[in-house]
Formats: sequence, structure tokens, C-alpha cells
Amino acid sequence: MDMHGEDGRDTLGRLLQWARLRGQLDLRCRMHDVFALPHAQAADGIALFHAVLEGGCRLGLPDGRWYPLRPGELVVLPRGLAHNLVALQGALPADDSLDDTRRPLQQQGWLPLRSNLPDAACLRDSLDLVCGRFVHEGEVGALLLQALPDVLILGQPQEAEQQPGPPWRGAPIRVVHVPLAWPGEAGGSTLHPVLGLVQLLRQEAAAEQPGARAMAELLTQALLLHVLRAYAQSEAVRQLPGVLNLLAEPRLQGVVQAMWQQPGGDWSLDSLAERAAMSRATFTRQFAQHAGMSPWAFLTQLRMLHGMELLRDPRHSLAQIAGLTGYQSESAFNVAFRKYSGQTPARYRREHG
Repeated sequence: MDMHGEDGRDTLGRLLQWARLRGQLDLRCRMHDVFALPHAQAADGIALFHAVLEGGCRLGLPDGRWYPLRPGELVVLPRGLAHNLVALQGALPADDSLDDTRRPLQQQGWLPLRSNLPDAACLRDSLDLVCGRFVHEGEVGALLLQALPDVLILGQPQEAEQQPGPPWRGAPIRVVHVPLAWPGEAGGSTLHPVLGLVQLLRQEAAAEQPGARAMAELLTQALLLHVLRAYAQSEAVRQLPGVLNLLAEPRLQGVVQAMWQQPGGDWSLDSLAERAAMSRATFTRQFAQHAGMSPWAFLTQLRMLHGMELLRDPRHSLAQIAGLTGYQSESAFNVAFRKYSGQTPARYRREHG
């Protein structure tokens, strides 16, 4: 998928800038033999991730599925789904009695460590894992992360092991694998940059060098960008409606980029359909299929997101922002903004300016 518009703007980069997504490493885990690391559902606005540095583990989901994770592989849970991590081999836990997250954290270097290792001799066969999070602010981050599946695994596709138990009654949990090797020239393959970033994270997690924490945070930001790019360039992106799905559709990509670059433009369904070289009815149907909403709802969302960005800058008056977002008057913008966000533009500016 080409994420660049005709004027060279990076649409994905602008999404990330508006979303104010920031990454951080929380802790490192060294586990041996039998262990369990259950994680509760995260708060709104927090995506969780785990990168396997050495060894391996199994990722357990609330619906009873378990996926193996091996060295260099990464799992991202964009909506902070509850999950468990257990040993790669052996019986699956029958209950929640085993919980190694209750172990006290050890402070070794700058990154906290959780470990059940009895001695250094167990290091060779142990799991080495770094755990972190991506935190976003407001609607743009939600727009971006909602375009991702519930569970995104960057690694070798594997069949899930289904744990016996009562049938899952919740909403279906979407799990997508994105391979870490791409087809290369002469029948070879090219390793994904995520593998290199995971190894760099490993070095910084173990380092006591100046600036190690800052370096690790920069690496997590790069990791997030590679995760989004890898998913956006995979076939799986077409399975879930959202902004990334829209950008993957060649006939709609230019329309979305045009709306994104000029959200305050004098758009109509006819002008948007003409840009996509479709009839009005076909355009409306195709857009809704890929976006999960109508073209007008998507444009309104872009206008409100653009308005939120402008409200953070005190140099713009409310009347100017109304014009820049496509509204004929300040009062019309106020009504639309309050309907979308639940608060007035003035209050949003006080809280976020």
C-alpha cells in the first residue's frame, strides 16, 4: 500500500502525529520451567505489547485459544485485551492459581525485572521477554488502533491450541499473523526490520549505558511504526474496516488522502465519487464497505479531528477554525463539535490547549 499522497505527504505519519502515540517499556521478564503471567484488560487508550528476546511462551486469549510465540516475535494487543503468557511446553493452566505477576519486581539497571529463576544456570533455557505499552490521546489514536485487529502477531503463522472448556460467549476475537520474512530475489527472503528492533531493545534492556531509557523509548516508537506498516502492507488489512483498509484500496486511497489534506474543502458526494471514478451509489457502497461508515461520516470525523488539532494552537480563533474545517459559521462548528465530542470547543481548548 502506498501511504504517500500526490504532494508527498505521509498519511500514516500524519495519523501518528495527530494520535500522539507514545511507547514505553514497562518491565523485563525472565521465566523458567512452569510460569504464568496473566494480564487484566488494560484501561482505555492503552495498547499492550510483548517482544520475545529468547526462549518462547504461549499467548492465551479469553476465548481459550493459545498461540506460540518464539524468539524475535512480537505480539500487540491494540485494545489492551486481557491475556496470559505461559511456558511454551507442558500442560496449559487449569485455573488462575499460578500467577507470577505477584512476584516482587527486582531493580537491575533501569528496567524493572520480574523473574522466577532459581539460579543463573537456568538462564540458557529461560524465557526473556520485554513488556510495554503504547498510549494514545483522544480520538485520532482510537481511530488508528480501531483499524487494527484485537491481536496482531508479527511472526510465523501458527495454528492455535484450543483449551477445553465452556464455549466463548463474548464477541469474536480477531487474531492476525503478519510474517517476519518477505519473499526476496532469487527465491530467497528478506527479514523484517522488527527483528532488528527487537534485538536492539534486548541490548538496551540489559544495558546500563547513559541514555538507555531514552533510546528504548525511541525504539518502541519505531517498533510501533513498523507494526502499523507491516499490517497495512499485508493482505489481512482488508479483513477489518477502518482507515488502514481505506488506504489499501487503490480507487479510494486518493479520495481519502484528498479529504485528509483538505478536510475543510467544499466536498460533496458527487465530487468525491468523481475523484474515485465511480458512480455515486457505487462509491457510497464501496466506501462504507472499507471504512465501516459512510463517506460523509468519515469526512465529519476528519473535520472534527482537524478541529481538535487547531484548538490546541491558541493562534487560531474559533471563527478561523470553523472556516478551516468546512463550516460557514462559528455556531455551526460549535454544534457539530459538541455533537461529536460531547463538549464545546472552548472547553476542549481549555483542557488541551
